[in-house]
Amino acid sequence: MPARTKSTLADRVAQKLRLEILSGLYSPGDKLLPEHELAARFDVNRFTVREAMNKLEQMHLISRRQGIGTVVLDYNEHASIDVMEDLVLGPDGRVNPFVVTHLLEAARVLSMEIAALAAERRNDGDIRKLCKVVADMRVEKRLSKVAALDFDFHWALAGSAGNIVPRLVLNSVRGLLLKYAPLLETLYIAPDSIADCYDYVVEAINARDAERARSFVRWIWHFRHQRFFDLFEQQGRAQPRPA
Repeated sequence: MPARTKSTLADRVAQKLRLEILSGLYSPGDKLLPEHELAARFDVNRFTVREAMNKLEQMHLISRRQGIGTVVLDYNEHASIDVMEDLVLGPDGRVNPFVVTHLLEAARVLSMEIAALAAERRNDGDIRKLCKVVADMRVEKRLSKVAALDFDFHWALAGSAGNIVPRLVLNSVRGLLLKYAPLLETLYIAPDSIADCYDYVVEAINARDAERARSFVRWIWHFRHQRFFDLFEQQGRAQPRPA
């Protein structure tokens, strides 16, 4: 595993401001404090603040404009998937259902089309890889390992589709999946049934039936989406009401 990069003062300042921007504390078009005031607020020097601003600008969260100052951008229009990690949890540390539902919806749409492409382009080696992942998933009882194998299945599926973009997307969300693994484990109420569903997907891909593969994947993600929100609502009802 690669060594973790040590967090710098500039990283911590950038992260604090990033969370404030993504939480809605600043609205698009708002101006951040001048560098010297931010330096005083965070008890750092102006060079550290400038470096933090560079990081936020690279994330497309701010724009520095001559004669105007540092302006907050609309992350929905300018930011990349890198901000997703900070959007999943709200400022209060709770899961943001609005963001998660969009994640699951995007995963469903992307996975459906990847499966269809895989049915059209797969080779025998691709089928063997997919079958191996499903076989491993069937005998695995640890939810954390099932979740990891699920990622491996989609990785192999993307390889079968012969398109580099899905794998780059998976690379982008790998860290997010690892960080929120306990949350994602709620999607695997019956690991055996997930393996059964993937068997159907692999059979359709092996038969080069793109529409059938797409249909099975659509059903799997619809089930997961509903499962997540059923659990989310149960947890909400279980929490004590404020006095």
